[in-house]
Amino acid sequence: MDIQAFYAGFDRRVREIVAFGYEHSPAFRRRMDAAGLTPADIQTTADLSRLPVLRKEQLVELQRQGPQLGGMLTVPLSRLRRIFQSPGPIYDPESDEPDPWRWAPAFRAAGFGPDDLVINCFGYHLTPAGVMFEEGARAVGCAVIPAGVGNQAQQIEVIAQLGVTAYAGLPSYLKALLERAVELGHDPRSWPLNKAFVAAEPLPPSLRALFEEQYGILVYDGYGTAETGNLGYNGPERQGWHLPEDALVQICDLNTGEPVPPGQTGEVVVTLFRRDYILIRFAVGDLSALMESSTPTVIPTPRLVGWLGRSGESVKVRGLFVHPRHIAETMRRLEGVQAYQAVVIRENHRDELICRIVPTADADPDRLRDAAAQGLHEVLKLHCKVELVTELPADAKPFVDLRTWE
Repeated sequence: MDIQAFYAGFDRRVREIVAFGYEHSPAFRRRMDAAGLTPADIQTTADLSRLPVLRKEQLVELQRQGPQLGGMLTVPLSRLRRIFQSPGPIYDPESDEPDPWRWAPAFRAAGFGPDDLVINCFGYHLTPAGVMFEEGARAVGCAVIPAGVGNQAQQIEVIAQLGVTAYAGLPSYLKALLERAVELGHDPRSWPLNKAFVAAEPLPPSLRALFEEQYGILVYDGYGTAETGNLGYNGPERQGWHLPEDALVQICDLNTGEPVPPGQTGEVVVTLFRRDYILIRFAVGDLSALMESSTPTVIPTPRLVGWLGRSGESVKVRGLFVHPRHIAETMRRLEGVQAYQAVVIRENHRDELICRIVPTADADPDRLRDAAAQGLHEVLKLHCKVELVTELPADAKPFVDLRTWE
């Protein structure tokens, strides 16, 4: 599909959502007014670049400004199906409709269907991932086991006894499940589990090959965020992420906000067409590029080349965004911290977050270690290994990501 034609195909929907948002969302009207724009100024997808992007940090502050999530909601809270909370905190409202996060095309492309029993190992607690992907699998006719994260022995028993055929979750968690199953005496190659849809962290070619060659599990991956849902997914070729046809995903220049040509790296900027929650020109914080390819594909939409990093300071660890400022705030609240450094590493295809703390002379080591671990878990929603050290280098940065994706 021609990329220009693809984006031009959104023109009517862009006009309609901008006009609707201006009329019904006080928050969006304020954004438009601040930019000196009216709905008459936004007639095409190309015109959207006149509106400055909305960043995650701004979204956090905006949602705090009064009722209705700061004026972004156009319906009462009681009209929503669910409300989730992501790190920030950002509140993620779910529309009361089938597959509101729009993942059905991704599951369909991955071969999921009515004959599949899916074990869903995305998290269900407060964050939307578990429900988000459950809704997508249900929309293509699958039965779903809401497993979440943890209790691996119990999950393995379920897979073996019920004949689970498909997995949804982090790729690193699938690897951990399979390895744990072998430790418990199972042979995963004898299971009917033959397909997987993974997201929320990179899928290196080496890990995909391990699943397929060692366990016979065909793996597809996709890309999205808690705020926006589906933003891209593998087609049968499994090369790049096909853009969805029900959300506008653009790659824009970090400084100007203008769309960039295929092959050029920019930030992912999303416009949704839902009318209960107005989210237009939202920068999700990731970098990517449109794929340069003239080779026909089964799914005709343009593709993203993949995840190319973060445009801000936050990074994703085991599927959750970690903001350095949240770690800093936690350390400031603790007594007995002289210095610290948080380090993200990746070993055996699994992310680990380690916080190294230099305690003050009067600190109680055990109490400090426990308080730090608990405080970091509360704010980050993931477990962090806390190490007490005698010193850190004088030039040690407070947050370092040492991961490689091979």
